[in-house]
Amino acid sequence: MASRVMKLLMPKEERGEFVTRLVSSLFFIPFILFVFLIPSHVFEFLCWGIYLVVVAEILSRKIRGNWLIRIAALSFCFFGTVTFILQRHEFGPLGTCFLICIASLTDIGAYVIGKTLKGPKLCPRISPLKTWAGFFGGIATTNIFMLLISKLCPSIMSNPISLYWNNLFVLQILILSAIFGDLIESYFKRRLKVKDMGNLFPGHGGVLDRLDSILMVSIVFYIINVYSR
Repeated sequence: MASRVMKLLMPKEERGEFVTRLVSSLFFIPFILFVFLIPSHVFEFLCWGIYLVVVAEILSRKIRGNWLIRIAALSFCFFGTVTFILQRHEFGPLGTCFLICIASLTDIGAYVIGKTLKGPKLCPRISPLKTWAGFFGGIATTNIFMLLISKLCPSIMSNPISLYWNNLFVLQILILSAIFGDLIESYFKRRLKVKDMGNLFPGHGGVLDRLDSILMVSIVFYIINVYSR
């Protein structure tokens, strides 16, 4: 049934890309579970290890020139990594998963609904494949799932992160920051004249292609957390 729906809604080449991205996404699930199992110092070491991989991608030989954009990309990744680690220290594994869920659900909802409905482009000069349908689809998907998670897992409400989890205004800001983070990385790629920052994950590109939204959400959440004290 699902395959018939996909045939009706997507051309053959897009179905192949969709399946590849979906299968690749499944490999990220163990990383979310891993967050709950490892101590903070190991988590921090892992984050900086991933950051070094991103640095290697940005400084790769396949990317030539435009050092100003490369420095901007490195700075964005650095501050995103720092703030992501700080949220783990303050809110524990649940706080980290909160940021991951917002970024991942927004990306998935935007991709699936955008590919399915298509329609007017969101920002064609920066990212010609993103649509307004995907934009609103990502917002709707994240809101629905975050509501379901809070209802199905009431134990979450005992964590200080629940103050932000239940704040509808803050949640929308974080969802928009996830979308904005994706656009920022698309802008970097457009200026650097590359399709993807790397090719580590089939259908997804490199590490930065997968972490752009999480990094932006982490930066924005850190600012909100600081100024709300």
